[in-house]
Amino acid sequence: MKIRKTAAILCAAVIAAGLSACETSDGTKEGSTEGGLKAIDVVLDWYPNAIHTFLYEAIDRGYFEEEGLTVNLITPADSVDAISFVANGKAEIGLTYPVETIYAVENGMPVRAIAAVSQKPLDCLCTLADSGITFDMSTLKGKKIGYSGTAVAEATVRTITRNAGLKDEDYELIDVGFDLVSSLTTKSVDLVAGTFINDEVVTMRNNGYDVTVYSEQDYGVPELYGLVMDVNTDAYNEDPEMYEAFLRACQKGFEDMASGEDEAMRVVMEEMNSADNPLDEEQQRESYNILMDCMETDDAEFLSMSEETWNDIIKWMKDSNLITGSYTAENVAEFINLTAGE
Repeated sequence: MKIRKTAAILCAAVIAAGLSACETSDGTKEGSTEGGLKAIDVVLDWYPNAIHTFLYEAIDRGYFEEEGLTVNLITPADSVDAISFVANGKAEIGLTYPVETIYAVENGMPVRAIAAVSQKPLDCLCTLADSGITFDMSTLKGKKIGYSGTAVAEATVRTITRNAGLKDEDYELIDVGFDLVSSLTTKSVDLVAGTFINDEVVTMRNNGYDVTVYSEQDYGVPELYGLVMDVNTDAYNEDPEMYEAFLRACQKGFEDMASGEDEAMRVVMEEMNSADNPLDEEQQRESYNILMDCMETDDAEFLSMSEETWNDIIKWMKDSNLITGSYTAENVAEFINLTAGE
């Protein structure tokens, strides 16, 4: 569930991965049907886990079929970026992160977000309880901060510390790559930025570590959707009804997912758990309960998006020198009213 790419990698050549869909001579996916149903390939953001339950529910309950669709879920390899497959016409849907969507648009890729899987951000700041760091981020002075090495992660740390009145030289920023958990638990660093509250934080607590988490949004980082669905702009314009049908089925799947913890865990452990993808039920159960407060809120329904949120993200990225172009929400997102006509 990590952001695994930088803007440079987003511009790299399309990865020659074997998807189930047919491809044309130019390497793009050929429109296909199976048994009269339109076939949709969905590239997940990471390995199947609790956040994807709504998709598996929609498949199991036949909601996609009711909408005239058959859906194939694809788990990416380490080298696969969902945006690349969507941008190059190799998949219809890609689950990714809003900053990656904006990066893609910045680099001329024909992608748009059509829905937010999580209304709230899932990544956070995390420290051991005995670190001496408090809600006052000025306590980071003299501390070591671990981050994943990406420009977005660095910008996040800089935003937080500068808002706390710290200079860049007041602390040490250490690129720990994907070793966020081990670098924190071994006390190689005092705080890490970018841990996921429904993944690494749960893992650490289940392993007996007393950790404290802080929301990045409390310190100047804008509200970020935790996960979004991206599509190829041209493909969407050719058949918007298909994508709207897909989202309607996802809504029904989420209703089932939200109806009860036990049903959700049944789907997770029966449909996602495997020798290749071993899942711990206790961890997934805790993740599920966290996700229920993030995927839909009192102010925002599941899959909904707002222009204000996207514009705030774009402004922050521009102010942080993560992008150079000038964009608005309309450049990066397609706002679909799924309740129209009900």
